[in-house]
Amino acid sequence: MSQSAQYLDRVLENIMHTDKQIRYATIFDNDGNELSTKIRDGVEPFLNDADTKETLHYAANAWKIRRTFAPKIGKGKYVLAVYENLRRLTMPLGDKYLIMVTWGIDGGSSQIIEHLENMFSGDPTKDW
Repeated sequence: MSQSAQYLDRVLENIMHTDKQIRYATIFDNDGNELSTKIRDGVEPFLNDADTKETLHYAANAWKIRRTFAPKIGKGKYVLAVYENLRRLTMPLGDKYLIMVTWGIDGGSSQIIEHLENMFSGDPTKDW
């Protein structure tokens, strides 16, 4: 396993330890290509692999669009989507990567978001 793959795995492990309600965490590039993913043991994903791939592609494209408005409204910090069955946060990791994290509807959203923001302040990708 390469050094960058080991680093990605450690980042995802840290995310999973943030809150027991976190179901899934993935790091992907600006084109929507998955780099590394963790799914909590015992959790059955809502989406199959094809749906997940499509979701990552759409999320990456949405961030590309958001970046075009950054000079006017500021750099995007995260997007939170709330669904009946889960909450999904997408946030940039530096300029080249994104992270997507999902958790259940019973989790403490504000605590999870705050922890993730603190975890990724600055440019965590500088060592990749």
